[in-house]
Amino acid sequence: MVKKTPQKITKKVTKTSKKNLDGWILAPRQASTMNDVKTAILLVSLTVNLIVFIIWLILKLTTVYDEQLYNVLLNR
Repeated sequence: MVKKTPQKITKKVTKTSKKNLDGWILAPRQASTMNDVKTAILLVSLTVNLIVFIIWLILKLTTVYDEQLYNVLLNR
């Protein structure tokens, strides 16, 4: 009966797992203007939506700032 050493099995597993992760985690990042534009648009949209949500929440929770917000948002 031939006895197998656990070192060979361990090396085989680590090589296989590292090879599978190379393309996903360790891939070099490439510059892309389109991705940068998408990220910028998403960040601006998120910021505007967050501001609108906070204003809506303030208007729903209290009546103290109603007149001030009305003057700021709908000033003619």
